[in-house]
Amino acid sequence: MGKLLILSITDGEEQVLDRIKDFLVEEPGIEIVEPLAAKHTITFPGLELHLRKQTVKWRGRPIHLTHLEFFTLAYLARHPGWVFTQEQIYEAVWREFPEDCGAAVVNIISQLRRKMGPGNPIRTVPHSGYKFELPSNIK
Repeated sequence: MGKLLILSITDGEEQVLDRIKDFLVEEPGIEIVEPLAAKHTITFPGLELHLRKQTVKWRGRPIHLTHLEFFTLAYLARHPGWVFTQEQIYEAVWREFPEDCGAAVVNIISQLRRKMGPGNPIRTVPHSGYKFELPSNIK
């Protein structure tokens, strides 16, 4: 069995990915597989995030989220099960250096939990950060 390499880039880094692909395509036995166009909706049982419209439905009802709340939830939902520190979340969502960011992230997470209510998918990982994880009984 061969090895699998997955690369993820952000906007503005396409030229780096193109250079890597140009280098790899010359190697025998290496196959480059690119995903279909990015999805514009993230769905899980009980949860729909419409990325272009920046709307959310939780358990069948729309919930109003601020810009930062929406993108925090979307960031976590794109990586279910991954644990992110407050600094990683801040840097990804606010797109700023995460100096003294703890209170901002804690407040956004708190607001998301309040708006989504019991059974929300945001879990605290003690001494590490937060992760997205739906309970097994969610409908």
